[in-house]
Amino acid sequence: MPWVADLHIHSHFSMATSKECNPKNLHRWAGLKGVSLVGSGDFTHPGWRAELRDNLVPAESGFYRLKDPGDPEISGGPEVRFVVSGELSTIYKKNGRVRKVHHLIVLPSLEAADRISSKLEELGMNIRSDGRPILGLDSHHLLELVLEACPELIFIPAHIWTPHFSVFGSNSGFDDILECYEDLTQYIFALETGLSSDPAMNWRWSALDRFTLVSNSDAHNPTNLAREANLLNGEFSYQGLKNALQDKKSAGFAGTLEFFPEEGKYHYDGHRNCEVCLKPEETIVRAGVCPVCGRKVTVGVLHRVAELADRPEGYKPEGIFPYESLVPLREIIGSAINCGSTSQKVERLYFDLLRNCGPELTILREIPLSRIAKIGGVLVAEGIRRLRVGEVSVQPGYDGAYGIISVLREDDRKALMGQAALFEPDTVVEVKQGPLLGSIMQEIATQLGALSIEPKSAPRGQRSQLSPEQLEIIHTDQPIAVVIAGPGAGKTRTLVERIAYLIRELKVNPAEITGVTFTNKAAAELKQRLAALFNGDKRINRVNLGTFHSIAWRILHENPQGIPCKLLDEFEARELIEEVLRQNRIPMTAREAALIISLVKNKYLWEAELAIPSKVVDLYQAYQESLRLYQRLDFDDVLIKAVDLWEEGPDWLGPVRSKFNYLLVDEFQDINLVQYKLVKLWARKNQRLMVIGDPNQSIYGFRGASANFFSKLVDDQDYPKAVSFHLGQNYRSSSLLVNAANTLIPLLYRQNVSASDGKEPVILQLEAVDERIAARAVVDEIGDLVGGTSMLSAHGQGGRKRDHPVNHTESYSFSDIAILYRTGKQAVALEQALMIAGLPYRVVGPTGTLEAATVRDFLAFFRYLKSPQDLFLLRTNLRQPRWGLKNKEVIEAINLLKVSSTTVPNMQLLDHLLNINMGEETLNKLRQFYGVAQYYTAQMERNAAEIIDDWILRMDPIETDELEKLKKICENYRSFDELFQSLPLAAEADIFRKGSRTNGTETITLSTIHAAKGLEFPVVFITGVEEGLIPYGTEPDPDTVNEEQRLFYVAVTRAKRRLYLVNSQFRARFGEQT
Repeated sequence: MPWVADLHIHSHFSMATSKECNPKNLHRWAGLKGVSLVGSGDFTHPGWRAELRDNLVPAESGFYRLKDPGDPEISGGPEVRFVVSGELSTIYKKNGRVRKVHHLIVLPSLEAADRISSKLEELGMNIRSDGRPILGLDSHHLLELVLEACPELIFIPAHIWTPHFSVFGSNSGFDDILECYEDLTQYIFALETGLSSDPAMNWRWSALDRFTLVSNSDAHNPTNLAREANLLNGEFSYQGLKNALQDKKSAGFAGTLEFFPEEGKYHYDGHRNCEVCLKPEETIVRAGVCPVCGRKVTVGVLHRVAELADRPEGYKPEGIFPYESLVPLREIIGSAINCGSTSQKVERLYFDLLRNCGPELTILREIPLSRIAKIGGVLVAEGIRRLRVGEVSVQPGYDGAYGIISVLREDDRKALMGQAALFEPDTVVEVKQGPLLGSIMQEIATQLGALSIEPKSAPRGQRSQLSPEQLEIIHTDQPIAVVIAGPGAGKTRTLVERIAYLIRELKVNPAEITGVTFTNKAAAELKQRLAALFNGDKRINRVNLGTFHSIAWRILHENPQGIPCKLLDEFEARELIEEVLRQNRIPMTAREAALIISLVKNKYLWEAELAIPSKVVDLYQAYQESLRLYQRLDFDDVLIKAVDLWEEGPDWLGPVRSKFNYLLVDEFQDINLVQYKLVKLWARKNQRLMVIGDPNQSIYGFRGASANFFSKLVDDQDYPKAVSFHLGQNYRSSSLLVNAANTLIPLLYRQNVSASDGKEPVILQLEAVDERIAARAVVDEIGDLVGGTSMLSAHGQGGRKRDHPVNHTESYSFSDIAILYRTGKQAVALEQALMIAGLPYRVVGPTGTLEAATVRDFLAFFRYLKSPQDLFLLRTNLRQPRWGLKNKEVIEAINLLKVSSTTVPNMQLLDHLLNINMGEETLNKLRQFYGVAQYYTAQMERNAAEIIDDWILRMDPIETDELEKLKKICENYRSFDELFQSLPLAAEADIFRKGSRTNGTETITLSTIHAAKGLEFPVVFITGVEEGLIPYGTEPDPDTVNEEQRLFYVAVTRAKRRLYLVNSQFRARFGEQT
């Protein structure tokens, strides 16, 4: 659900404001209204900043919360947050005219407010007499000043059409925003429409198209909060707010809640003192003169908009956001019961509705009318119905006098009252009324389902759109279920609904259910879907979800004796393998050796006949000895230890076994022999097992995985009652794409297609001379798909010839698009092209960054700082070339510490080591290392980005580009600790980073095909569709070719609407063009 933000308000330090405008009252009324984020207002006033500091504490990044909010006054309200904001008025002369322009400024912190306020005072500005100070500054100079003090600010021209005080105001504004802000206009990305205009009026002027149109209450009284407000979907933080306003193509901004513009004080033209209200055309006829006093009338917003507009009324440009026009609930109640909106009777009914139905905005927009009628009466419900469908009467405001919006007139009330004395709210649906009232109640019931009965054909919580095949699987009572589910067949949905069925209908304890996924991201998605299905019921947290490795690692940690070994991540393990290869003079790369060792652990050790070459045995044994020496486990050891533990069956394991009474395994086609053994061990006791996957998407044979475990499970003598099911309908992709993908797989598994949605699907080929030109072609195509990323491309004048059409009736956002490739190296050219074009993107599975020597050294150093007694980590760091230590010196230092430092805590190892009798040259090198270690130990409270920047500045590493990419990876973690804990158990798809200049949530996805499994996108580009990449290698064997074909099938079936096959005639490999 979108959250509501009201950014423009005032404190009691502003003139003509209520004394009630203090933090506690603003917090209270924000909650009553349903506002999640409220602007502080008046940030320049020192007294107000002090009051804010006394009452607020930091919350989400850039937001604040009330220190002691107390218990909520009503249920269903949001957790209210504050963001620092203020309105600044500028009065100055420019281009021969006096200008009076107001500006709304939103800041990330009170400290930023301090800096701006200090700068203004240094210039002699009076910021203490009024919360909304009047500054003798040019608007351009103000923007320049505040940008210098806080580049992260949000600068919004306020109520842009107000005649006397706005950038486009008829009396003192400009005809062009560039005239006002000049070269700094580029830093403005949002405009506040004000109470007297709505978005539709602003759509008439094309010059405003690039701006996000926001609306705020400009409240001078807490009760007026959210009379206009903004709806947002983005990240709930200051940066999320800024991204939502700055990037119109993101999904962050969701629209506005509006005053009826006619209710604004300056909608029509006129003279309030003379009680003359004129339409714009009447003003023109009268030459702008008041017919009563003969003086010039105040020209209103509608008139001014018409002057600057270059489009007709009703025009809707592309990329607009929706809006809703609302009337305050008190006014509707007053209109219904024929009382003033501030009367005690209205007040009592207002709070009755809030206590029973939730916040005001929820009542006005969402609560069923039947429920409102039960509390507030049928007339209030009818008033809200009329508001929702726009059946209101309007008397426009003019020259500072608010307009009047009426939802119920006197004759309406009389007609509706009829026999209202007989009406009882508790029996609203059953009471029979006269024809008019009866029709109203029927309208209410029909519109909002007040009389609908929940169907009983399906268990609670399951939606009717589940297919018969899905329902059969969900409800099966077969103890062993083997489910073949092709791409887009609703596999995840089926798993979620199966778990829900076990809990709700079979009353299974959630703690007895385990769901095994292929990635941690998939486990998080399952948990999120279950939470949504159970409306946040905390019982769902007891369901045991995770990958094989994460679940096994948690079990190992339940051992009362603890785990004596630490877990290596993939890159630490590879460093250890490099050491083994050097010591044993084995002619092999670390990558090749890692794959061989992994195959041994996951496959060969578990086969009946141990047929492993002696050289491989030597490598494996040497590596395992190193692991024992340094008290380490690698990724594959986790499952081996879990199998050993389950077979030994210690007493403490008893309670743990109950977690597997109901076992569900996803992506079963990609398990290996040790995982199959673990599945059998986990499921042995109660024989309740469901596995689901697609043999045609088995793509990890190089790790020992095989789709043959499907048939092995069905034929397994331990599971004689195994029953197979099939989900063969593809609900994701268009028929053209499904039929194309079907040609890649055996006839037995080919998918059915769902009914056409009428949109024409597309499969296209893009061919270029080389990979750089191919990357540019992909980026150009994306620009066309999103409607143009520059002025020229938006109008089809980008200069690129095309030989295929783009259907402009379909619109795509950046997040709808994925670029897939076979190997990580292919991403380099694609990233460069995207950066040059300024397009936002993210890279899934950026293992190349984590493999870079500079990044490995950096991470190893900070791992050591977290565990300074760990001699393995110390040895790894001392071997880094930057310290200049010879291998002999490192070994000597480590051996000395092994013998004599077991009781020395933490960084005191330094003193201990330096007191040992070693050569002075060696000691100087160690002093340098420990000096750097002590410095960064003191920096560990800083965020990762700051530490990395400091490291680049002080340590002058090579490959700084890779460290910059590491910063983007670290953005996904709260701390280095969380990163270090995640890496050892992370799958490729669990790690991602955004592009160097990408901050929003709307991003193009770059991914290897392996990491993209399980994802879907309306538009997919598969790059490198050429010999040597797909299939990969120069002379692949038949098994590899078959797996490569399945991998290509995975890539094709990620697409929903459009598929592009991209190839290069020439590609650089191993430094040569091929």
